[in-house]
Amino acid sequence: MTLVQLGMSVSIDGYVSTPDGRNDWVFPNFDDEFMADTMQLLSSLDTVLLGRVNYEEQSASWGNTTGPLADIMNNVPKIVFSNTLHSVDWVNARLATGTPEEEIARLRDEGVPTVGIAGGARFAQYVSSHGLVDEYTLNVHPIALGAGMPVFATTVPLRLVGSKVYSTGLISNRYAAASAPDRETVGAARDRAHGTA
Repeated sequence: MTLVQLGMSVSIDGYVSTPDGRNDWVFPNFDDEFMADTMQLLSSLDTVLLGRVNYEEQSASWGNTTGPLADIMNNVPKIVFSNTLHSVDWVNARLATGTPEEEIARLRDEGVPTVGIAGGARFAQYVSSHGLVDEYTLNVHPIALGAGMPVFATTVPLRLVGSKVYSTGLISNRYAAASAPDRETVGAARDRAHGTA
């Protein structure tokens, strides 16, 4: 059973970036504990899906660097969704050959255990509004932006399955989509696939 996870940082009023696209307000809250948890989460992903904007930002940040986090991001298989790019040059990345619905259905058919979605915001809005996400990790930062790009563009019923508070005031909330399979069932399948059950 495939688990499709979306993880993003958001302000307390639900925005992922300022109106001009900045997200530098998240970095003061990235303490050692949060980064360790983030690396653990990223290490569990078998494939990552990205929109064009996030691909360009991430590939510029990690593509030519090394280190624990860079190595994770460079080594994981990545599928990039874009209407304008004709090729991608980040290692282990390829352009999507179908819609998000088709690509995710293919990954489910192939039995890929864990698929991560990292954004950007418009891509996150698309997959959430089309019911393609099983689980959301929303890292809520102690700041209100007042305006910007929201993480959701439509009503998405969720149920809280976990929460952790960090010393910086950041709260990491994990939600399951209301229509998603039971968390224990999905988690057990993922653990078996990774040999940790």
